[in-house]
Amino acid sequence: MRICMFTKALPIHIVGGMEMHIESLVNGLIKKGHHVTIITGPHPQGLKNTSKNNIDIYYTKTMAKYTRERYYRESARIFDELNQIENFDIVHSQSTLALGYIRYCQKTVPLVVTLHGTLVNEIKNLLKINKALFLLSSPFWIKSYIFDERVILKKTDKIITVSKELCSDVKEQYTSLEGRLCVIPNGVDIDKFKPTEIDAFKSNLGLSNKKIILSIGRIEKEKGFQSIIKVFPDIIKTEDTILVILGTGSYLEQLKQLARDLNIEDYVIFAGHVNDNDLPKYYNLADLFVFPTLRLEGLPMVILEAMACGKPVIASRIGGIPTAIDHNKNGILIDPNNLYNLKNKILDVLVDERKAKTLGKMARLKAIEEFSVDRMVESTVAVYDNVRNLPRNEGVIK
Repeated sequence: MRICMFTKALPIHIVGGMEMHIESLVNGLIKKGHHVTIITGPHPQGLKNTSKNNIDIYYTKTMAKYTRERYYRESARIFDELNQIENFDIVHSQSTLALGYIRYCQKTVPLVVTLHGTLVNEIKNLLKINKALFLLSSPFWIKSYIFDERVILKKTDKIITVSKELCSDVKEQYTSLEGRLCVIPNGVDIDKFKPTEIDAFKSNLGLSNKKIILSIGRIEKEKGFQSIIKVFPDIIKTEDTILVILGTGSYLEQLKQLARDLNIEDYVIFAGHVNDNDLPKYYNLADLFVFPTLRLEGLPMVILEAMACGKPVIASRIGGIPTAIDHNKNGILIDPNNLYNLKNKILDVLVDERKAKTLGKMARLKAIEEFSVDRMVESTVAVYDNVRNLPRNEGVIK
């Protein structure tokens, strides 16, 4: 099968959950013998295209984030030129990035859209964190909702959502889509992310005989890292514990200042950006993984990676996270921004090693059974096969 995938970014641009999802999906498709062509944003070094391992990547000159209409036109032109040669079987849009294909091309190739969130949910997130910023940017959000997301979802043949909760949100926020919706959770490499002994690594970091709480993500206020830091003075009174936070972002200096204000800077390690190949070592370093996000997440990859490494996870009951975590069975769910609940659950897991071990074992089992990359790829190919058999309506889509 020849697949054309539209995406705003790849790991070469930014390392985030959606970008890692795309990389895993594409590599899995290639292993199954499919050919993938990707149309994405500008290459950091200005290259027009690259080709490797049966993957062809074409880079626009325009960034989708700031000049969307120009991006849509340019990406549509690239697609038309490629399709004359490749004769694609499937167009796969990550979020709304294939809107140019809908607006400016003959829609003769089946279209699949994967939603990692919705614009309505993004608006809700922004209103929680920064109402003033939403008011300033509201014309962009309203335009994107009416003229981008609604249009592409109306014209797509199948819509993949990455969690059961996101699927419910889409049903609620849009009408007449139910028959075209399905859930395919993000997939994690269970052979890469697995329980591993890392005593030497822990010793080299000077953390032997310490209990480790790990949290990973983009360092922004909406991710809730400040919640862990706020409760950490009470944690270290009970357990000899170090908090390790991985990631970078605009809220990093505020977090460091908060740790200093609470006199716990010696107990908090801000490790910054970590190479993807080193991530499994950090997960296995941890006695507990905590993800206290405040935003409506699709299905965070870091939770799945921690589960695959057999770690007990405490995470906010928000967005698609309950798709991964069955409360008190393979992890623990807390109410977002409930500091009392967060503190007590952290101490509960740290003190009760038997419970921590059971939660981690069940987390690994669920990752294997429901969130493997192989399962995600097989389910996605099944969607491709399904839409290729649907009746086609040819013509220019206005």
